Amino acid sequence: MAFLETRAPDGRRWTLVEWIQGKPIGVATHSMFVHFPVAFYLAVIAFDVMSRITPSPGLVLTGSYLLIGAGAATAIAAFLGLVDWFGMVSGSSKKRLATRHMLLQLTAAGFFIVAFIMRWPNRGLAEARTSWIVVEIVGYLVLIVGQHLGGLLVYSRGMRVRTGGGAEAS
Repeated sequence: MAFLETRAPDGRRWTLVEWIQGKPIGVATHSMFVHFPVAFYLAVIAFDVMSRITPSPGLVLTGSYLLIGAGAATAIAAFLGLVDWFGMVSGSSKKRLATRHMLLQLTAAGFFIVAFIMRWPNRGLAEARTSWIVVEIVGYLVLIVGQHLGGLLVYSRGMRVRTGGGAEAS
């Protein structure tokens, strides 16, 4: 298989949904992007904790900007996951698990949105406020559980974006 297949295995052109899912390059795009928000959110917590140990407005400001990057990465990962979710068999156990995964990830994103709203007017402080860190840690714990469910979909249930023909089985 070449890096970029211009046609589907049956000879037809790829659909827009298939392009979004990464089928022409043989890679599931959702799984390519989920790592970025996870890493960015963890980095926000790390920068905030560091600012409590060694006060620095740069650490707090960096954490604020990391939240913007995490939000953008979350939006991309969520969109790609939603495209996959719509293609799943309705009523299947995989789709129910994927729905729980999605709801937890959106809940985690909500915690980080709250943290961003709390911190943005005070992004120039030398120390992150304890309330921000608490909200971020709760959000990250929810995120970890959601990530675990996503991992179960892939590693235990075999849910992947297929690069060949055929629908995903339930």
